[in-house]
Amino acid sequence: MDVGGVIYYDEPFELAWLQGTFDLAVTADPSVTLRHFIDDTERFYLGGKVPAGRPDILGSAAADESWVRILRAWGELAQEIPGAIAATKALAREIPTAVVANQPPECAGVLAAWGLTAVLETVVLDCFEGVAKPDPRLLGIALDRLGLSPADLLVVGNRADHDVAPARALGCPAVFVLPEDGYRVPPGVHPDIVRAYRALRAVRTAPPVDDDVPRVASLAELAASPLARLGAL
Repeated sequence: MDVGGVIYYDEPFELAWLQGTFDLAVTADPSVTLRHFIDDTERFYLGGKVPAGRPDILGSAAADESWVRILRAWGELAQEIPGAIAATKALAREIPTAVVANQPPECAGVLAAWGLTAVLETVVLDCFEGVAKPDPRLLGIALDRLGLSPADLLVVGNRADHDVAPARALGCPAVFVLPEDGYRVPPGVHPDIVRAYRALRAVRTAPPVDDDVPRVASLAELAASPLARLGAL
């Protein structure tokens, strides 16, 4: 299973990073406006190019420094998606369960603090493996460690491109976790940044076009569903 959007919310980390980047960018260059920053954020998330003559704010030293600060506060920013910890533990008692995610090393600390590392068969993070989603090889590492064939591993994630696509490439069944916005916005994030980010996030976490991928509202719902018995997680 994935972590962001499944066990904890991605949004608090990203919103805090965006606001921190904007604050540092304005300090370094007072000509940077909120409108410029939101335009840059939209390009960053949608894969657009920065116009000639304009600074790449989210590719700047300000963005790097903001990310360092986010990593230091990872444990404080982490917010459990309701019921996810209990659901993970319940699933792990019944079937081999693993985490496969694009996350920084700090994620491992949160999983341990929440008592999940002790119940998981393995934790496969891109930062430790040298390969990241959507490359199916990251999922392949989990298959090797679990000693399973692809058909016996149920992939649970919240991204069609990063979770469903690699699962299909390897022949694994998949379940899509629908997005929800029950997280607390970190203090000090400008409302315009929040609005822009939520719209962009909706694009990134849109459900698969195919109707044959089962969808659940949360990991807790999956744990109570027969879908969870389709294979190891």
